[in-house]
Amino acid sequence: MSSVPRPARIVGGIVAYGDGARVARAIRSLRLQKLPKGAIWTKIWVVVAPDSVGTLDSARTEAARDPRIEILEEPERRGKSAALAEIFRRACGDVLVLLNGDAEAEPGAVARMLRATGGARAPFGVMARPRVPPGGDGPMHRAYQLLWELHHRLHSEMYARGEPTHLSDELLALSIDRLPPMPPGIVNDGAYLAAWIHMEGGELRYADTAGVRLSLPAGFAEHVAQRRRIFVGHRQLYAPASLPAASVLEVSLKDPARGIRILWHEARRTPHGFRSIVVLGMAEVLAQVLGAWDLARGTTKYAVWPRIALANLAGAEEAEGRLGNRRRAANARSAT
Repeated sequence: MSSVPRPARIVGGIVAYGDGARVARAIRSLRLQKLPKGAIWTKIWVVVAPDSVGTLDSARTEAARDPRIEILEEPERRGKSAALAEIFRRACGDVLVLLNGDAEAEPGAVARMLRATGGARAPFGVMARPRVPPGGDGPMHRAYQLLWELHHRLHSEMYARGEPTHLSDELLALSIDRLPPMPPGIVNDGAYLAAWIHMEGGELRYADTAGVRLSLPAGFAEHVAQRRRIFVGHRQLYAPASLPAASVLEVSLKDPARGIRILWHEARRTPHGFRSIVVLGMAEVLAQVLGAWDLARGTTKYAVWPRIALANLAGAEEAEGRLGNRRRAANARSAT
């Protein structure tokens, strides 16, 4: 594994609310990463908003195992942008790696993201590739698989063409020497960070070999609720920034031939792909209509957005066990 350009002090940041045991897996997925030579974790900050499903207890259990993990307990829930501002104020080092409290960084992901920062001008942002976890089945799971393959295909093309405008917030690396202000009320933090970096003359990169495993909405209604919030958040940011939202729908409206080509290609290579397009299309129409209604009413509820129900995928625990075994074996080899 090659070295990063200089000794790198890496700071981790996780925001958790209503995640329960998922936050423990998120923390472990960061602290057990094998970093490149010369890179070290200096601190992993975990901001936990008050809830009643054991998130704080899970985070404290992990913190007891590693003195680099620091828990920031919020007295009240103020939204993700406020929680990120707490991390930004405390981050001291070279690179900040942000991970959602319900996601997991795949082995080697952070090292690949660090390599992707090489030569990037600050402020920079590097996003990982979101992946659907194993163990699911049914129409919605197949739709999620298609959705994230579309996401990957679209962003691969945009970054290759030198026209990136978006960062996914599941797993991100940011330059600490120029972190943006995080005003309260930001709904889509990844989109906000991308817009700010773009306007500051920084650089956006996509480390598509760095995987981050997602937690998925529990069903169609939860997916619509999530897309509704994302739609409102995009309109909050992209209109004043004069940037197009990086979605297949937006690309299709701007360049129909390109949008149809991306949809056709991914639908053909994905099982039940055309059925999944129908499911995703129905959800997107509903989300856009409901989101437009929210904007017309001037709603502010998404700044502290309601927690949607997440899928409990069959086989996910088994996959986690196999992943843990691989990590322990890799650590044992490194120790010898």
